[in-house]
Amino acid sequence: MVLLPVARPEPRSPVSPKNYANVIDAIGFGPAQILTCAVSGAVWAADGAELLILGSVTRAVWKLQAWQRGAVVSVVFIGILLGNTSSGPIGDGVGRKLPVLASFVGIVVFSVLSASATGFIMLAAIRMFVGASFGIGQPAILTLLNDITPSRWRVLVVSQGQGLFCLGEIYAASLIWWNDPSMQALDWRWLCIMGAIPSITGFVLAYFFLKESPGYLLENGHHEEAQAVLESFKSWNGADHVCCESVTASSQARTPRSARQNVEAIFSRSLILTTLAMMYSCFMLNCAFYGTLYSFPQVLTDVKTPYAPAVALIVGAMSEWPAFFVAPALEQVVDKKVILRVYPVVAASVLLMFIIGANGNGLLYSVLLQAGYLGVKMILGIGFVVVYACACTAFPVAVRTTGTAACIAGGRVGGILAPLIFEQLMESFGRVLLFEILIEPASDFYPDADSSYFSWEAFFFFLTGGYILNALIVFALKLEDSEDLEGLEEALPVRSLAAKSFGSA
Repeated sequence: MVLLPVARPEPRSPVSPKNYANVIDAIGFGPAQILTCAVSGAVWAADGAELLILGSVTRAVWKLQAWQRGAVVSVVFIGILLGNTSSGPIGDGVGRKLPVLASFVGIVVFSVLSASATGFIMLAAIRMFVGASFGIGQPAILTLLNDITPSRWRVLVVSQGQGLFCLGEIYAASLIWWNDPSMQALDWRWLCIMGAIPSITGFVLAYFFLKESPGYLLENGHHEEAQAVLESFKSWNGADHVCCESVTASSQARTPRSARQNVEAIFSRSLILTTLAMMYSCFMLNCAFYGTLYSFPQVLTDVKTPYAPAVALIVGAMSEWPAFFVAPALEQVVDKKVILRVYPVVAASVLLMFIIGANGNGLLYSVLLQAGYLGVKMILGIGFVVVYACACTAFPVAVRTTGTAACIAGGRVGGILAPLIFEQLMESFGRVLLFEILIEPASDFYPDADSSYFSWEAFFFFLTGGYILNALIVFALKLEDSEDLEGLEEALPVRSLAAKSFGSA
């Protein structure tokens, strides 16, 4: 009688998590997330390039009036608002990849068409479609990065995706420097065409390498496709010990919800405080970030800097990028609630430093000017990480893209208004009025103050006041309160903004 060895099943992976969030954590951080971030983040690179170019050339386009210069940029944000609004239902309905591809195509087509514009109305209309192209892609990218990234790495990955905006600024500022360092005779048509290059590159890479969100696929019952994507992520990251079979969504597979249901959910009793707070924070962030992005190319030609205006733009863009590393590092050691409350106060402070430094002579004023300029660029970068990361993960997976899109769309109102406010305040508060209000009373204490620089300060005072209000709102919000969201799985409480890691997929 021959004894045969007892048949044993083939060894299974020692790690066999069934929940999607656990699988993502088990696969870990690696090339899968880096590639997705780099490819999809090209939308932000294109955004940074296009907006800096447009803010730099408005004075060179047909000698437009002040309100027309502001309107050319404002219509971009109207388009972004429309794109953000549509991105939520599209992203939750058909997936995250399609909006990203559509974004690249739209940016390329309408950026090139911008160079053929023959008048203000035609240029404004085309630029609105450029903005809509940005708006369609960005909320879907934020959601995609949150869906595929382990919780401990989520803030860093999202921040670096947004940080590619700085790369776009550096690219655009380099084009401007190459064309005309003094920024007095820019070839705006050539700049518009060259600004489309990041989007062309991004589309090619996204078409071949960008994967659909496994979380979206599981939520909508596409289990085989989701498993295939997870297997590819596992292979890229070298996580062969992870079993991706029979993975379940964080919630039950559901019949796709209507856009109206998703909107009602994010404004329900449980999420309305979070939604409104994040919408105002996004409003101020957009108003300050895009307002300064629009105004700095004009302001830097008037203030005294140790280098050419185009070089100053490059230095400013380079100073933004470290913020997208600093913010995730801060999140590891400082409560996010503290960051949310401190950042508006710091933003108001550096804005005041820039105003004071630009209106005096001597070493102290020069230091204040440089510290204020670089401080504005860096603190707004930190704000982008903190505010947008919270806006993404404050909502359940089922309505995450809709919630994210609503917050970003609300914030885009600030981007729409910022150029118009800047130009209108330039018109309303001219040099003489500001001299009478500010310089003359201050001259007794600051004899070096020079009224020749006062024409843009009112806008920066406006931003300072807005950030003070932002700080008061965040301080007043009871972030520790918790309420359940009726009718949705995995409802995140209001306190998730501060008490949890930036959410789980």
